[in-house]
Amino acid sequence: MRFLGDILPFVMRIKLFYTIFFIAIFLNISCTVDERNYRQEDEPEQICSTDWDCPLTRVCSEAGICIAADGCLACQNLPHAQPQCYHGLCLVGACQGGWFDANGLYQDGCEYECTQSNGGVEVCDQIDNDCNGKVDDGFDLESDVLNCGSCGNECVAPSNASPVCTPAGCNFVCNSGHWDIDGNPDNGCESETCTPTAGGVEICDLRDNDCDGFVDEDIVKDTAESCGLLCDNCNFPNSESACENGKCVILSCLDDCQDLNGEKSDGCEYCCTPTAGGVEICDNIDNDCNGLVDEGLLCSCPENMVLIDSLYCIDIYEASRPDATAANAGIDNSRCQSVAGVKPWANVSLQDASDACIASGKRLCTPEEWEKVCRGPNVTEYSYGNDYDTQICNGIDTYCYCGEGSSCESVTECPFAHCFHTCGASFHPEITGLFPNCTNGYGVYDITGNLWERVQGGAGRGGAYNCSNSEILHKCSYVADWGTDARTNFGFRCCYDGQ
Repeated sequence: MRFLGDILPFVMRIKLFYTIFFIAIFLNISCTVDERNYRQEDEPEQICSTDWDCPLTRVCSEAGICIAADGCLACQNLPHAQPQCYHGLCLVGACQGGWFDANGLYQDGCEYECTQSNGGVEVCDQIDNDCNGKVDDGFDLESDVLNCGSCGNECVAPSNASPVCTPAGCNFVCNSGHWDIDGNPDNGCESETCTPTAGGVEICDLRDNDCDGFVDEDIVKDTAESCGLLCDNCNFPNSESACENGKCVILSCLDDCQDLNGEKSDGCEYCCTPTAGGVEICDNIDNDCNGLVDEGLLCSCPENMVLIDSLYCIDIYEASRPDATAANAGIDNSRCQSVAGVKPWANVSLQDASDACIASGKRLCTPEEWEKVCRGPNVTEYSYGNDYDTQICNGIDTYCYCGEGSSCESVTECPFAHCFHTCGASFHPEITGLFPNCTNGYGVYDITGNLWERVQGGAGRGGAYNCSNSEILHKCSYVADWGTDARTNFGFRCCYDGQ
């Protein structure tokens, strides 16, 4: 009996040991597969009914989930400006010091370089003191006798006269009891006796031609044909002109013409017929007729990158080292490349990925850029469609044991979703571009599966070859925000926006 009493505690200890051992193995596998405890919950896709249910950089899709807004992707790198985006509407926020958004167009950011003077208060000095893109605005050079035609040009009246300023320059009117008979401006209104001029018929010349004591009486001075002190004809190119408050103004531009430079003298100087539906495309033409050509667009990419809706470029393949081959991932960390048929660069930290992209003249993709490409032109759940497929991209169910002698040899359709848990699998990373259908209309490969792909901020996207639940973790919306340190199943690809 004592023998049994000694044996039983020993057996119980052995049983407890193996229980702990198998629990540890199970947890280790889960962490090995996902490189974290798979029980950890992740935020679900954000459901929406309108754009206002989504973050400012996203919009509500037809499927009722928040996705990256194209307008915000075009709003990431505005020259000399801090962009702001509201559900796809791009606006210029704060400008860099010494730069201003004078034309009001977001596409060229803060395009106007200027240094404010006079405390930013406009004075008439032929300088844009307040840096709004207009010189001496607020000063009327057509009627101001102190600044007639140009700043500081003061109209000085000759004898017996008062000065006036007209669009043609300085002029004068005679004081009461004096007349300009000889027409010589140097001696002003030289006569105290009126002698009829212009045949005694009143004309528009600021003189009392008929000697009745009135100047320019009964002369119309408020129409486009006869405007202001000297009855100017308001006729600016490509416009409908009018007379307002004694001055010629551009009332409206003719169809397809605009006054872009704000100069009244050349009227509506920019005539342009919208093309491509008035939407700017890459064709070296001002399609939207705003005076800018191909603005806000990227029209070409470096080698082995694809252009995404003229917004940015992304690597076609997962990043690899310059010396990578189909058999070896290489050791050259100086830069990265995007080529097919080689082992991708794995076990990277956020810093590794960012440095490699920068060294290659590119940058790490933003989460929004990456997700747009993953969902493709048709905005799908996975890069290849809306339904999970074990064979299209490299995941844990791709290489399940389905043949003779396996636990799944009697299963009619194998591999199948989650077959790894039933059949086991020889999951492993593959060379770049091996899965020809793991793509979409954008022409980017392996953005689903194979390796997690680092994006700015450090999260991994797209799932990997060893995700225990590839059906969930391979979704374009899934965010593996598990820190920025190197992980064996984390890789990356780069983006480029021309900056």
